[in-house]
Formats: sequence, structure tokens, C-alpha cells
Amino acid sequence: MSKHWTPVTERHLAAMLRHAEQQLDPALHQIWRLIRLPLPELWQQHPWGDEGCGFWVVAVFGKTCVYFNDISQGFNSSIFMSWGHIEDYQTRTDALDVHLERLFQSHPDLTSAAN
Repeated sequence: MSKHWTPVTERHLAAMLRHAEQQLDPALHQIWRLIRLPLPELWQQHPWGDEGCGFWVVAVFGKTCVYFNDISQGFNSSIFMSWGHIEDYQTRTDALDVHLERLFQSHPDLTSAAN
């Protein structure tokens, strides 16, 4: 890890999410409302998340979580086997809307659930 990296704070993440929500088109906003957590949760991811005590998970659907990787500064998805543990480390630099669009395309079941 870089000596200049510091984990994102919950307060900063909340501000980022508020801004990102304003940018969502209606279809993505509908999906977001269905999958987002009421409050972000800090989940463990070994070994990459160890230094920052994990990553903030902001949404869940099925056995998939959406989390903010504050090392790469982007939203990513992973499967999880147990609540609170991210299985796959991803390094996308996606903004929330870009990541939700990716999910929307790869999970057509979200489309039908949002309608």
C-alpha cells in the first residue's frame, strides 16, 4: 500500500453517495433503491482490506455485494459467502452510476425486479 493511502471515512462516503444518487437516471435509481443498504457497512476483505479495516459495502442483492474500494477509488462487486466478508477483490475505478449500469446489464433479474 502507498504511504499516502488512507481509508475513506463513512462521512465522506455518505457525501459521495448523495452526489452519485443525484446523477442516476430513473432506471438506475430504481435499482439502487432496491439494493442499497440503509447505511454502508464496513466488511472484511483479506488481505487487501486489512490495512483499512475492510471496505464499505453499500448494496446487496442475492449473494452479491457492491462495495467502494477506496484503494482504487471505485465501486466494485463481489460474491459473499457470509455476511460481512467480501470474497473477491476488484480494482475497478467505476463511479456508482457506471457500476450500476454494468450490474443492470449483467443481471437482467434486477431489471425485472425494478419494474
